[in-house]
Amino acid sequence: MALDVQALRGNLEAIFLAMDGIMDGTGDRYMADNIAARIKEYILTGRTYTADSGTGGYKGNGAGKMTIDSGPLADDLYRTFVAEYENDDLAAHIAADIDRACSLPDTVEEESVGSISSGDGPVGARYGARGKFSGDSGIISGNLSSCFSAMNGLMDGSGNAYLASCWAAAADSYLRQGTVTVTLDGSAGSGEGGIE
Repeated sequence: MALDVQALRGNLEAIFLAMDGIMDGTGDRYMADNIAARIKEYILTGRTYTADSGTGGYKGNGAGKMTIDSGPLADDLYRTFVAEYENDDLAAHIAADIDRACSLPDTVEEESVGSISSGDGPVGARYGARGKFSGDSGIISGNLSSCFSAMNGLMDGSGNAYLASCWAAAADSYLRQGTVTVTLDGSAGSGEGGIE
């Protein structure tokens, strides 16, 4: 499994296209709820990985999943959308909303497999691990700010596809360039890595 940025792009474009037909004032809520859900789905397509070490000379490698709570993210995005920010502020608030959701504790769960040193040689060991993600929200805000500015000059009807592509690329870069840190069960050690 790997982060499926193309699926995210397609899902976001479908949301933006659907917005064109919403005329009853519920568009911002629809967009916030659905973008949050699709971002969560996208994160779940990825695989976290860490290099772990701990007590007894433990050395191992962790692999697992990251997830987020899409409900609070949807609420944050909704407040951002209805605030009617200008391009740069809108980009910054969207980035902060996504970063806040991704940076919460215990969003990462892994299994670490490795070995412990002993007088008779290495002994296989296995630990559960939990942790969190840390990323640079500036990656998202920079990408989206440039995107919003460029969209002002789009007159050929390609805005939805372009916006979806920008959002997906921003989220993908943010996650892939971030860091995952975990603590092994029983405080037996720790690890650091990322998500791909």
